[in-house]
Amino acid sequence: MNDIRTFTIDEFNKQMQQPTLHPEVAVIDPARLEDDGTLCFTGNFYAIRFVQTRCGEARYGRKCADFQYGTLVFTKPGDIVRVCREDAVDGSISGILFHPELFSTKSLVFKKTDYTFFDYRENESLHLSLQEKRIVQDRLEHLHEELRRDIDRHSLRLVSAGLELLLDYCVRFYERQFACRTDIDGEYMEKLDKTLSQYFSLCGQKSVEGGISKVESALSSLSPAYLNDFVRAETGKTLAEYIRIRMMEYIKKRVHKEGCPLEQVAGEFGFYQPRLLALLYRQVFGCQPEHYLLTPDYKLN
Repeated sequence: MNDIRTFTIDEFNKQMQQPTLHPEVAVIDPARLEDDGTLCFTGNFYAIRFVQTRCGEARYGRKCADFQYGTLVFTKPGDIVRVCREDAVDGSISGILFHPELFSTKSLVFKKTDYTFFDYRENESLHLSLQEKRIVQDRLEHLHEELRRDIDRHSLRLVSAGLELLLDYCVRFYERQFACRTDIDGEYMEKLDKTLSQYFSLCGQKSVEGGISKVESALSSLSPAYLNDFVRAETGKTLAEYIRIRMMEYIKKRVHKEGCPLEQVAGEFGFYQPRLLALLYRQVFGCQPEHYLLTPDYKLN
């Protein structure tokens, strides 16, 4: 394997012996590498690329419930990118690099936070169905076609719009993957709930923000971004919202079933002023704490 080098997009193109079609975007075509060649590099760009996982399924996190037609990997600026000759896609490019400046364009300026998969780990990659793979390849080819045109006043807008469509499809496909992994993610949810119960019972003096870091540490096999997204896919809540709801349920249990004074339990969680707890109750549940605590059959929606 080659040494890891830092490239600009133009330097990457030179290394791949291909022209620079646009200063902020480059295509990835592993077929340009020598047989069994691998190029490892980093730089100030995002990358989307296909990888073959026949010999590295554990590394890329493929599960028995996943599709087998292609694996898509996402990296952010500063991450290591690996382009391998064996990842070449038949008659097609296998990915793109693009500069962060594209997230400042009109199409993408308000959508960067939607694409959390750039913060996922390699073993949280996207495994595609045959139809999904064809859609991604089609989007990549449309981008490549636009890049091959002479640059004019429409180029940046059309490239960013094409990139937005590709990324939006990736959001859809990841949501489908979460849905297909019900049993697997169910195991994560059980571990999450167990971790929260242990935290609430043993670390009651910590704040809820401390709880988030504790949970992330306990589920260290998942990146924080993936952990938050799978919790949202399973419950409709962010990780922070889910922790707060579970914390309120724990407080309810202590008060309603164990007879502990509300002020005592609230103090264990850092709510030394009752009005602060009341504010959080209203924020999370939309009702007064008295109503919540006096409703034994309350369940998480």
